[in-house]
Amino acid sequence: MNELLEKAIDKIRALPDAEQGAMAALILERFPDGQRKDTPPARPWLGPVVPLGMAPGDPATEISEGEDWEATPENAERICEHIKALVEASRVLEARRIVSAIPPGVSTELDYWKRVLAEPVVRVTKPTTDGDPRKDMLWIEKNADKYKGKWVALKSGELLGNHESYMELHRTLKQAGKITGSFFFRVGK
Repeated sequence: MNELLEKAIDKIRALPDAEQGAMAALILERFPDGQRKDTPPARPWLGPVVPLGMAPGDPATEISEGEDWEATPENAERICEHIKALVEASRVLEARRIVSAIPPGVSTELDYWKRVLAEPVVRVTKPTTDGDPRKDMLWIEKNADKYKGKWVALKSGELLGNHESYMELHRTLKQAGKITGSFFFRVGK
């Protein structure tokens, strides 16, 4: 992969989740086959790609007073273009505010943007293991040499089983009723 592309991917990964989703949506929508359909072939040496109707350095297009921007199927395409321009100008919060005010079902493209720009949902759950992961890690540090190349199942620092095959170890523990709260780890060779 070329260095410029790797740097771009790293910058996208550093963005918050909602902005990553919006960037992915733009890339997939605008470059499904590697070329943007409404522009000439990309020439990176000329500078950044600028959304249609905008000059380099201009903020995203503003909604003019008196224009009809009601969320109707007839206006959906214009609204989507405006949302794309906002996202491309890194104004994701503003784009999110606009799409959150639009009821679902106006158009499939607006529904798509509503999903992409939706506030992230945080779900608090109990930890997946009932055991103590610190004890499991201490067990691994002390005993790894005896189980090289094998899978081990631990719970609170206690060995529940070991096997070369993860599937076989999992099946054995499930049949014994010991699967809940177990921690699986493959010991390297």
